[in-house]
Amino acid sequence: MQIEGRFRLDTARPSVGTRFTWALRTYGWMVVACMLALAAAPLLIEQEQPTYQADALVVAQQLNVPNQILPRLGQAVFAGGAVEARVAADPTVGGNTSALIPERLSLVAAEDSIVLVVEARDADPAAAAQLATLGATILADELNRGGAGVGVFALQAAASLPAEPLDAPDLRLLGIVGALIGAALGLGLVALTASLRRPVITGSDVEGAVGVPLLGTVKLPRVRRHTYHGPVGVRGIATVTRWLGTVPPGRLLFVSSPTAAGMRRRVLVMVAVALEILRRVQVEAPQEVVDAVRRHRLGEGARRPFTDTGDELVLVDGGSPLEVVDPATSHVSAVVVAPRGVSRRRLRALASDYVNGGLIGVILVEVRLGRRLRSAMLQGAAAPPPTDAARRRRQVRDVPEPEPERA
Repeated sequence: MQIEGRFRLDTARPSVGTRFTWALRTYGWMVVACMLALAAAPLLIEQEQPTYQADALVVAQQLNVPNQILPRLGQAVFAGGAVEARVAADPTVGGNTSALIPERLSLVAAEDSIVLVVEARDADPAAAAQLATLGATILADELNRGGAGVGVFALQAAASLPAEPLDAPDLRLLGIVGALIGAALGLGLVALTASLRRPVITGSDVEGAVGVPLLGTVKLPRVRRHTYHGPVGVRGIATVTRWLGTVPPGRLLFVSSPTAAGMRRRVLVMVAVALEILRRVQVEAPQEVVDAVRRHRLGEGARRPFTDTGDELVLVDGGSPLEVVDPATSHVSAVVVAPRGVSRRRLRALASDYVNGGLIGVILVEVRLGRRLRSAMLQGAAAPPPTDAARRRRQVRDVPEPEPERA
């Protein structure tokens, strides 16, 4: 893009999944929360009473019919009603036959086998074993009523006490499945949030929202309260400086929402110090901001001697058009400073007073909070404001290492 005979650098960085990556990093807690909630859900659901199953065996000691007939014969006798009636008459059963066969008592007869298996199920393992033995004994007795022409049947083995419940749920497996479902649900919520919020991430997002270019994405380091970094080692400041170095002389207003005033002033300090290498710069801001610019100047040896006062650029820290109080100024420009990921609606509201009237671009800021910053914020909320001498020592100590040059 060429403006007034000067070339400007395009800072748009097309990247597949950039918006979703930002949303995942910002709203990743949704994924974690869904995974934890659904993984713990099996523990919160009331478990059904476990059911135990016991098996008792009936064997044909002498069989006078073909083996193929025995399974059908056993099922016919077992379901004929006599076995159910005799089992229900036992005092341990209580005479209730409504849910006895096949719910509590059933028969398994394999093909070409002389063994019949009587299965009994109950919430009490001892009761299940007793019921299976009782059912097998009565079944053998009923089969023997057929006489010697059929065969001789007897209880081969009484039912043993079952140790494990039948179909016990594996809570660990349910937890893993719940976590996977929670991850899918969380990713869906993150994608939905990103599509509804429509965050401004790249240069194309900025141009689509307010029609001006993205001047750069500044990655602010961790800081304590009332601390202003210089531009050394801060990613993105060099790109912003190249853009703002082409702004015509006059007043340049830094605009942001009231909640981002501290972030806006930190960016202003860095830009003012970096621009002083290229042109004459003045700052109209609160005194602590002006003092920070003076402390971070790169030295007279690094500054070129300025003789042309007409190239002076006045950086104004302001949040609304009412703060431009000099109507005689020949040229007034404005840049919007906003957090990276701000919604398009919010960015349009910030830039509405300057569109087609001096807005030259947008600076996106990414602040990565860490343990050091959080502890400093908590201490700063309870402690009194530091003195000027303490602030000078702190800023010298907090200056980050220079960013390594890329090939």
